[in-house]
Amino acid sequence: MKKILLLMSVLMLPMFLTAQDDEIDNLPFDNEPLRDDDRTYFVLAGGVTYDFLMINEDNLNSFLGNSGDLTLSGPIQLTGGQGVLGLPWIKNLRFGVFGYGGSVESDLLEENYPWIDPNGDPFTSTFSSQTSLTASMFGFSVHYGYVPFEHFAILGGVNAGWGDVTYESFNAITSPKDAQTTIPFGVSRFEKNYFFVMPNIQLEYAITSFIVLRADASYNLTVGQDTDWTYNNLGSNSVNPDFNLNGMKVGFGVMIGLANF
Repeated sequence: MKKILLLMSVLMLPMFLTAQDDEIDNLPFDNEPLRDDDRTYFVLAGGVTYDFLMINEDNLNSFLGNSGDLTLSGPIQLTGGQGVLGLPWIKNLRFGVFGYGGSVESDLLEENYPWIDPNGDPFTSTFSSQTSLTASMFGFSVHYGYVPFEHFAILGGVNAGWGDVTYESFNAITSPKDAQTTIPFGVSRFEKNYFFVMPNIQLEYAITSFIVLRADASYNLTVGQDTDWTYNNLGSNSVNPDFNLNGMKVGFGVMIGLANF
């Protein structure tokens, strides 16, 4: 009897192993593709930026009585740099510093005026005028990065900081006989400081592990500013134009450093 039972066990063993193999092959997780849900964003880099800040200069133009060729219009072209650092202990979070500045200018207006010198000889003086608006911005940024696919990241965050804005009106006699004219010339300068907050979204693509291309769009909000403009570095001006640097900003840049995303 024992010999019969032993023989039956030996005969059934291959059937048992085959059944086990079939069950293992049918397990659901073996047939599921592996998914990469753990893409992280990390960068340690710095580089140059080139941006356009689109503001409304109408109030400033109206206050200073400018029209025609001396009217300011168009975006302020900003150039500068930024440095960014990912925090390895907080996944996908990035801090940065930045600084940039630029200006927008009116056309150069030139007008000719006839004069008579002390000897009775006629001559012509050229009277030139131009206006410009210069702005600078410095501050810090914080962004969170999302990596939809390798080497490409979408970052949302905010820039915030401080800056200064300067408006200049330039008048000059561009003729050899300046001293014989009575037309006023020189520079009128209005300055003030301000604080800003700038919600921002950036797109970054790492063409190599150490070169990153960047494009961004944001909206600048002036959240605080000096009550008065300083006129020609002499003190506060008693009449102040209503003006801010609110507006859309778009730009691009290149960063060099360590990129891992």
